[in-house]
Formats: sequence, C-alpha cells, structure tokens
Amino acid sequence: MISLLDRELRNLTLDAMMQARTRWKHRSEQPAADWGKFIWFMGTGGNPEATIGQCPATAGFVLGLGKSLIYVDPGPGAPSKAAKAGVDPGYLDAIYISHGHTDHYAGVESLIEGMCWAMSRERGLLLVPQKVLAEGLISRFHQGLGDKDYYKGGPQVQILRAYEKVNINELILTPIPVHHGGENYGFVLDAGGLRIGYTSDTNYITSFVTPEGIKEYGRWGPVMDLLEVEDYREDLKKVFAEVDVLIANVTSHNALMHRHLTAIGLAHLLKNSSVRMCIITHFGYSCVHPVDLRDKIAQYVTTESGVLTIAARDLQKFELDNF
Repeated sequence: MISLLDRELRNLTLDAMMQARTRWKHRSEQPAADWGKFIWFMGTGGNPEATIGQCPATAGFVLGLGKSLIYVDPGPGAPSKAAKAGVDPGYLDAIYISHGHTDHYAGVESLIEGMCWAMSRERGLLLVPQKVLAEGLISRFHQGLGDKDYYKGGPQVQILRAYEKVNINELILTPIPVHHGGENYGFVLDAGGLRIGYTSDTNYITSFVTPEGIKEYGRWGPVMDLLEVEDYREDLKKVFAEVDVLIANVTSHNALMHRHLTAIGLAHLLKNSSVRMCIITHFGYSCVHPVDLRDKIAQYVTTESGVLTIAARDLQKFELDNF
C-alpha cells in the first residue's frame, strides 16, 4: 500500500519535473525583440589568483546589441554570476571564447547547456579558436557531437580565424589576433553605427626607455624604471584606436608586461585614438588586495590618454544607447 506521504511526494515530484522540463527544455517564452545596447560585466577578474579566489570574479561579460545576446569569455564564475544577475542563457545567440585559459573558458559548458535548452535544441553559435577544441577544453558533448539518441541539441561551432568576419544576426564580428601565447583573439564588433572592441589578454609594450637606456620587457616585473614607451604592438593600436567603445583586459598597472596590456600600455594605445569610452576589466588580485587600485588605474589612463576610462565592477551594467 502506498502511504499518504509517499503519494504526496510522488505527485509533487511529477509536478516539479513537468515544471522543470517546461522551464529548461520545452521553452515557449520569446527573447526581447530588441535588447538595446549594453555591456554587462558578470565578473571583472583575471589571472590565476582571481580565478582561485573569485575576487574579482572571473566570469566574463554579456553584450546585448539589438536582437543579439552574446556571452564573452565565461570563466568559472560565469554560471553563478549570470544566475545572480538574472541573465538567462537560454536567450543567448552566441558564446565567444578568446583563448583557452581557465579564467576565459571554464564556465562555458554550463552556458552551452543553457543556450541549447538543456542540450535539447540545436541553437546558438560557439565561437572558439581551433586550439581550444584541439586541446579538449570543451567536450565533444558540448560541441553537439555526443549521443543524439537522447541529447539531440548543441551549438553550431564556428572556428575563429584571424580577420575572418563572422555574422551574428545583424552584427559583424572580426577576430583580431593578439599576443598572449598560443592562439588568442580579441575582436571588433560592428553593430550598425557602434563599434565595440575587445582586447582579450595581450602583450602591448615590447620595449621602453629607462634612465639606463632602452630595455625589453621582462617575464614578470613590475617594471619600475619605464620613462616612456619605445616599441609597441602597432597592429593592435591601429585596430583598437578606431572603435567607439573599448573593453580592455589590463591585469596590472605595470607588471606582467610580457603577457598583458597593463595600464601603462593601455594609456599609450588610447592616446590620439577615436575611442570615446574605455572600460577596464580583467583585474588581477593584486589590483584589489591589499589596496584597491582599480579607480586609480582608470584615473591614470584617463589622465594620460585623454579618453574617458572606467574601472568596471562585478555585475556592473553599462548602457550604450547614447553611442
């Protein structure tokens, strides 16, 4: 005989299962007809220390532009931060992975499952370097190559190649090769009259003037004797100086110059550019502890470059309708 409690639990479980199936798989709600124009930072941290402690969170950012919703570089904090912000991955049109470092890709599989409605639908783009797939950083299942008898869904995988344009609905995304070891792409995104640039992680300064003469960057730093920039990545300045809004991964003011942009490098890149606003993200743990340097770093870049520069915070949203 079935007890009253057993029967109650069976009925409640049936109801809950049906609701969950409707919520995550058999969806009927429609995305916004127009998302407007925004950049929403789920997290603003970068590098191993921030990844380990999630301070700041390594969770990437979301772009809402017209009919398109795109998640960029979802690190390990992405699923929880997106849930906290109320960002529904089931509305995503694309996920972009710049390169295969933990702080940029480790949350992607959960978001793919959301974008593909619990892997029940073939929908959405996964924009990714070939190296990320070759190294097995995203499972075959999450590439839509798993057992189709039960899980029939998955994304359309689009391999990123330098300067080969990709259409995302009405948007045009151009991958920009950057300098961070291995295959890595920033991008320029054309959204009608608005151009948004993303540097990803990249070296920029290659040599600099010191009281003792010209030096090349070291492997760690911090660089204490730089007087002015001598040589730099001219390819990056040429591309990113022409955007309206630049999202810049800085990591540090004057350290890790061999692999990262730094605030000093960013100020040089922005000087005499057409950029109207720059937003800094990808702060290392040392930008926050023991002293929070983020606003001072943004102030430095603004003063040196003449371009309005803002240090983003986790879950901060920037509306771009006036651009």
